[in-house]
Amino acid sequence: MIKLVLDTNTLISGFFWEGNEAELIRKIENNKAQLFISNEIIDEVESVIKRPKFRLVLEKTSQTPEQIISKIISLSHFVTGPKVKDTIKDDPSDEKFISCAVNAKADYIISGDNHLLNIKNYNSIKIIRTYEILELI
Repeated sequence: MIKLVLDTNTLISGFFWEGNEAELIRKIENNKAQLFISNEIIDEVESVIKRPKFRLVLEKTSQTPEQIISKIISLSHFVTGPKVKDTIKDDPSDEKFISCAVNAKADYIISGDNHLLNIKNYNSIKIIRTYEILELI
């Protein structure tokens, strides 16, 4: 089964809006792929969805930040391990996704972030967009 790490924006989009990211979340729910996550990723997702700009979206979808985090955790396999460093000079905070993928021995990182996409491949882990993984699943 394909092992995935999703970046924060991909996860949030999958829970808030219909589109490729929501389709990917459904595929994970239906065991077509495995989702891997770390505490650092969960912390960032929680921080982002608690921002005031998401309050209205949360109301429209009748979800709380806690419900979304709980759902992500229920779909995910947690990993821990060494941190990858000095791979993304322009945005070192994105290294948490590479670290998670390396520690999970993931096949893909799914992202729309150019800091990650520009790397394309890290230790045989491909970094691609959501529509690309949907074509592969």
